[in-house]
Amino acid sequence: MLQNSNNSSSFNNFEYLDEVPYRVFEYLLTNTSEQAENFWKCIKYADKDCLSKPNLTIKEKKDLIWTGQQNQEDYSLFNKPLVGDSVFTANQMVQIRLYEYQTVPTTRLDALILYELDIYTNERANGLYNDRGIWVERTTFLKNSCLLPLLNGVDLGIGYNFLSFDREKSRGSQAIMNIGNSKSFYGISMLLALQYSNVDVGGTCG
Repeated sequence: MLQNSNNSSSFNNFEYLDEVPYRVFEYLLTNTSEQAENFWKCIKYADKDCLSKPNLTIKEKKDLIWTGQQNQEDYSLFNKPLVGDSVFTANQMVQIRLYEYQTVPTTRLDALILYELDIYTNERANGLYNDRGIWVERTTFLKNSCLLPLLNGVDLGIGYNFLSFDREKSRGSQAIMNIGNSKSFYGISMLLALQYSNVDVGGTCG
């Protein structure tokens, strides 16, 4: 029986959709590809030679994911948009923030969910040598060589389609360098889309 007591129609059920950011973090945590290992090194180490560092352990990766702690300065992956006032150093400003940006119901059974993924860097940590030894900007490297290869088209086991960076799926799907305080940090915001349907079937209790 539906929680809204409607026994005659089916409706999209959005329960637990709020878990998607941590599903993404879990996927990045357990992925052992070169792109994933490079992602974690870029987040952990703010210096220009971060890719030459050893791969992080699972514990080191987990320790970078914020799960509601009062002190946010030691974390780099967040499921919320706002940056704490006390975050100033180079390491602390290399961050990923992933959260639900927009929910667009297309029918009572289907919806398009947009997730914003923000990539931050401190101005002092804005560059690195990539795996070919070329000096590149950190946020675009994270976007183009780590996150899009890992997330564009991934099946998170939620909804009925893939998380995607696809203008045909959503006109809002894009990446733009629009984050910054014009002084010490800046970043890219990127919108990813997920088609979502989780149907509750109405019916009387037997």
